[in-house]
Amino acid sequence: MRAAPARPKDDAPSKALRVFGSLLAPTTVLTALLFYFGTRHATYFCEWFGVHYSVLGLSASDYLIRSADGMFVPLTVLAAAGLAALWGYRFLHATLAPRTWRTLTKRAVPVLVVLGFLLLLLGLTGIAWPSLLYEMAGLPGLCVALGVVMFPVAERLHAASSGKLASGAVPVMQWTFTFVLATIGLFWAVTDYSTAVGAARGYEYETKLGGMQGTTVFSTKDIGVRGPGVTVTTCTAPESAYRFRYDGLVLVLQSGGQSFLLPKGWNERDGVALVLPRSNDVRLEFARSEAELERTC
Repeated sequence: MRAAPARPKDDAPSKALRVFGSLLAPTTVLTALLFYFGTRHATYFCEWFGVHYSVLGLSASDYLIRSADGMFVPLTVLAAAGLAALWGYRFLHATLAPRTWRTLTKRAVPVLVVLGFLLLLLGLTGIAWPSLLYEMAGLPGLCVALGVVMFPVAERLHAASSGKLASGAVPVMQWTFTFVLATIGLFWAVTDYSTAVGAARGYEYETKLGGMQGTTVFSTKDIGVRGPGVTVTTCTAPESAYRFRYDGLVLVLQSGGQSFLLPKGWNERDGVALVLPRSNDVRLEFARSEAELERTC
């Protein structure tokens, strides 16, 4: 009996992935992406309180740390969904009869094509009509990324079921462009999600201000700190080095020689944020929220 001829191996996806990976592999590229996502997170976190992020002089490590908050959920969901899809594919391929498998792949091809068009249409709607999907952070970019992947996957299933796998440079270029468009879609999705998370963290911080660790500001002169819940005490003792004491504040962050503080009663209507430069004329003192302190200098 003659052995059945071996099917040609489709190595276009792996070749394209190696080409594309060589562009993103350098550490500087990945660091730049993390820095960008961290910047988006910090921008909208500070904007929630009416502060421009640039005045805080955040360091590169600050941005890199903040990028994790905006990337954790998208990367987890993407990895989990991809792993589930691969497991499902391998399970069905191993358990179904060859004839049933071929029938399933033939029926899956038009479904994938239609689904790809619908996802692309929904993703591109985010460009033409941004306000329509504004509440669904990251959805337009994710739809674009998944939509462009559906077409080469459908083509590969069709070619595998018919035994006609294409070879040469065209499939490699096709998969390379697919990876580029999918990466752009994912970049778009993570950017939107990082922006939304930054604003959400600002809102969460606002709701917890009243019970957070207090910060007392001592100053050699009146620096005009006012706000909901802030009390000012004038120190009359002649031996006191600091003449004014301000209670009812919370330190949000400190970086670049700047201290970003908020009143415990901060609100969007009349709340103001305070950015103090590090100076010998100003001293910060911290205490737990339940501590009972004497308001003296």
